[in-house]
Amino acid sequence: MKRLQSPTLLSYILLGFIIAAIPLVASIITAIAQVERLARDSRNDMLSVQENAVASRGLVERAASMERSARQYHALKDPSFKQLYDEHRAGARALLDRLAAQAPGPGMAAAAARASESEARVTALLDAAVDAIAAEELGSELDALRKDTMAVVREQNAISRAMARVLPDKAKSLQRALVVQAVLVIPVSMGLAAILFFVIAPPLRQIGQAIRALGRGALGEPVHIKGARDLEELGQRLEWLRKRLVELEAQKAQFLRNVSHELKTPLTNIREGAELLLEDSERGAPNDLAVVARIVQSNSVRLQQMIEALLRYGAEGDLSTGQPDQPVRLDQVVMELIERHAPDAAGRAVRIEHSLEAVTVAGNPKRLQVIVGNLLSNALKYTPPEGQIEVRLREGVEEIELDVRDTGPGVAEEDRDRVFEWFWAGPRPPGSIVAGSGMGLAIAREYAEQHDGRIELLPAAAGAHFRLTLRKRTR
Repeated sequence: MKRLQSPTLLSYILLGFIIAAIPLVASIITAIAQVERLARDSRNDMLSVQENAVASRGLVERAASMERSARQYHALKDPSFKQLYDEHRAGARALLDRLAAQAPGPGMAAAAARASESEARVTALLDAAVDAIAAEELGSELDALRKDTMAVVREQNAISRAMARVLPDKAKSLQRALVVQAVLVIPVSMGLAAILFFVIAPPLRQIGQAIRALGRGALGEPVHIKGARDLEELGQRLEWLRKRLVELEAQKAQFLRNVSHELKTPLTNIREGAELLLEDSERGAPNDLAVVARIVQSNSVRLQQMIEALLRYGAEGDLSTGQPDQPVRLDQVVMELIERHAPDAAGRAVRIEHSLEAVTVAGNPKRLQVIVGNLLSNALKYTPPEGQIEVRLREGVEEIELDVRDTGPGVAEEDRDRVFEWFWAGPRPPGSIVAGSGMGLAIAREYAEQHDGRIELLPAAAGAHFRLTLRKRTR
């Protein structure tokens, strides 16, 4: 089963914002809903109060019209006033029912019932024979109807005032609810943020500790980061850097051991030669001064070559470190170095044959020059007079190959594995009393590996055959 990848740091941060925002958004939505409900209730209550106020005024007006029509009917005995009374009575009944329905409650129900009873008694009197209606009784019932109607209006006004008092209470209740929500949401959000912090903080702290350890040179502890995917990848890069630093430290230690050993040998020979000369001069005894002088000269020259090679190696490394790859015409580099070595070759009657294809590579120009220059110098050094050096540069499908062959003594079978070791110098070239510095091929191999390439010593029937192979790389 494929292993699920852990989220990235950005995903954790985004998730943290979302989680922390959920309680806040929920609180805001709840608050909006509560405020909207309060506003709706307030609007409905205000409309109800307004409508009931209009209905109350209409009821008072209808009751007054009923009383006026009833008295006119009783006084004038005109049936039209009775008909007008019935119309006002129907309107008053509708308004009374409306008020009772919109403002339910025991007080309103009792007041509406009394008003209905008063209206029924007045109507019963008017429905009888007009001559049989007693003026005092009609007046008494009309007064009762007026009082009961005003009681309904007063009850409605009391209900309206109570509704008006409820609105501030609802607002205060909503305010308290919002405060409680805020008090609950803030700790929840802070708790979620704290959880996210404790998820992200440990790998960040581990990375900081690893970087400080690398800065102190404490390279023994492996770097292992567990957390977000990109932090784990950063930890893997730090672990690669730690391993690389360990390798460099080992190389440096080995390099210093080799330097101390190789520099010690010629210095010892020089010292011994100088002591022989001093002893002979003190005894006055004859000695083969030419032999001693050659010992001193050869070791002095070799020591100088080694020191100069070390200085060049350090300078080229300092100048080239951190420089980006550039497109380099390798055939032009090879041709320039062939022309540079042409005078030395001509002085020894050495022919340099070359076949160079036009090849462009991406790399460090100075280090590519060092690689090719060291191969040509090595070939020229070991090629005898009237010998030949063959240089071939060709481009393959995936790789570029540079072959350098010479007609020198070649490399002994037992020395083939050592030719690229630091400070290993083979036998002295023919006609020379000074051995090589033992650094040229080692530097060339290191620079080739930095270009994702390699240098090989290939089998040859005669002489030595070195091949530089470089991968095709885009810029």
